[in-house]
Amino acid sequence: MTIPTQEDQQQAHETLAFIRRMMESASTFSAVSGWGMVIVGIIGLIAATLAWSGGVPADLRIWIPAAVVSLAVAAVANAFKAHGQNVPLWSGAFRKLAWVMTPTLAAGALLTVALANQGIDALLPGMWLAMYGAGVTAGGTLSVRAIRWMGIAFLGLGAVALFRPEYGLSLLGAGFGGLHIAIGMDIVWRHGG
Repeated sequence: MTIPTQEDQQQAHETLAFIRRMMESASTFSAVSGWGMVIVGIIGLIAATLAWSGGVPADLRIWIPAAVVSLAVAAVANAFKAHGQNVPLWSGAFRKLAWVMTPTLAAGALLTVALANQGIDALLPGMWLAMYGAGVTAGGTLSVRAIRWMGIAFLGLGAVALFRPEYGLSLLGAGFGGLHIAIGMDIVWRHGG
């Protein structure tokens, strides 16, 4: 029996590092922070409560800052989880996830401006839920299974809100608040935070 030399150990380490990078670029993005999603859900509930108290369900002065803060919270929480798992945040799977979700979310932002400029505010909650759901469903194919199902649930809420706009604010709270909290806790329990 021979003892591996320092050179053999270094070569094995480099080979394992290469294999790990290849697997990460081909695998799913698993550094989704459940706790980050819970905080995003709390922000969604706060936004829904503020919109309800102001009497304007799709008040852009509330929902746009809530979306920006939620995006920042999710980014920081996912970065912390990726660091804790010792995986690169900007892995191949995460880049694919960003490429899949960004066009749908950008289309939602454009539709928000267009509908708001036309005074069609009643359709905004349904459109937000449906577009977010479409983006999350697409991105969920590259992430943990719960994300995909969350996207489908958002699509369903969006469909109801589009055809029953009087329930738009309640559905925004249920989706951006309740669904994020529920799926976030599922990720905490099943995928470690």
